[in-house]
Amino acid sequence: MLNSNKFNSNSSDFASFGAIHLNITNIEKSTLFWTKIVGMKLRKTSGNMAEFGSVSRTLVVVHETAKKPFTKGYSGLYHVAIHAPNKVEFASMLNRLAINNYPFTPVDHTMSKSLYLDDPDGINIEFTLETPKRFKRMHSDGGLRIEDSEGNIKSATDYLDIKEVLKDLVDNDIDKMISEDSNIGHLHLYANSVEKSTEFYKKIGFIPFNYLPQFVYSDLGAGGAYQHRLALNSWHGMNRPLAPSENAGMKYFQINFKTKEKLKEALENVSEYKKNDDGYWVLDPTGNKIILTHS
Repeated sequence: MLNSNKFNSNSSDFASFGAIHLNITNIEKSTLFWTKIVGMKLRKTSGNMAEFGSVSRTLVVVHETAKKPFTKGYSGLYHVAIHAPNKVEFASMLNRLAINNYPFTPVDHTMSKSLYLDDPDGINIEFTLETPKRFKRMHSDGGLRIEDSEGNIKSATDYLDIKEVLKDLVDNDIDKMISEDSNIGHLHLYANSVEKSTEFYKKIGFIPFNYLPQFVYSDLGAGGAYQHRLALNSWHGMNRPLAPSENAGMKYFQINFKTKEKLKEALENVSEYKKNDDGYWVLDPTGNKIILTHS
């Protein structure tokens, strides 16, 4: 099942992500994670599949098809990010993790504030609050650093002050569902070649933001102020294959273009695609399965 994310009224992005599909080992454990820990609604179950999201939108679909947990060292998904629409919702996400005593890592990327955690299979999930106005530029001399809007040079992975985040908490209700405006805001992928993957995503319309071959890393935007929509790295090693199908990880993801014209432009620049009733299926250079659609 495909569910296209709505565009925020103030967003100038030309594309968004639909639901991400994950292979997992145990649907009961995954259901507990996505509902209690993440705060999503269980929207539908059917056999070995379950859908989670807000009241009206599916954001994550899990398939109980894996036999082994997520294993590092392969190409594919690095993490998927659930973006909060505002400070209040981000504080609520953090508070839910803290009260449930669920392990997470808080990181300040300047352009965003992030909380990293693993699902029961070891698939990395990020909760994100976009803060592009705090960001000025990247510095790559002598290590990867970020300059903020006030001219301060910081680590690209600075510590996030969770006490400061929790000042925006409105209530302590950890049983309420995530905001309707929460969305899959970005994907970070392990690429077997950052160069080839960057070129592929450029061809289907994404706009280069940082291309740092010395750090085997790049990221691209979709036209809005927050330019970290697709990130690519080869920190796991060059030319690594996708994980075997029996391993937990990403099954496929959806890119939903805002207009039919943008989708047409993307399809004109891919070497091969397969059309069905849901949309147009393509493979990126790493082998990740993507379905391209339009609103």
